[in-house]
Amino acid sequence: MGTKAPWHLWVVGILSLLWDGSGAFTIVSAQHDAIFAFAPDEAEYYAAQAPWFVALVDIGLATALLGGIGLLLRKRSALWAYAVSLVLILAGDAYELAIGTSRVYANDAAAFVTGLIAVIAVLQLAYANAMAKRGVLG
Repeated sequence: MGTKAPWHLWVVGILSLLWDGSGAFTIVSAQHDAIFAFAPDEAEYYAAQAPWFVALVDIGLATALLGGIGLLLRKRSALWAYAVSLVLILAGDAYELAIGTSRVYANDAAAFVTGLIAVIAVLQLAYANAMAKRGVLG
């Protein structure tokens, strides 16, 4: 780690942790029926998820959080954590689209958020990759 961390590494790392942390809190709370502000159809969506799918989502959330932590600690493992998270997000989205349970079918806002999550995951991975190539992550 001979290369000095640029100022934006801290901004991106902190914003990543806030984004992924708030998403993890919301989704895990919904999975455990701990948030009451959801619309009935959204609560039903989480209640109907198979245990293996819940595990897939939760591993994706955990690896995204690990990516943010790794980024702030300047660890190369951030790249791999973001990659695993992205693969799980895309696999989960593809599965739900294929079986017709995806939230993209619910309304435009849900479709937007689903797409935004995937786009941000791609950007997190791209940023970690760029930092690794610059020698910032060791």
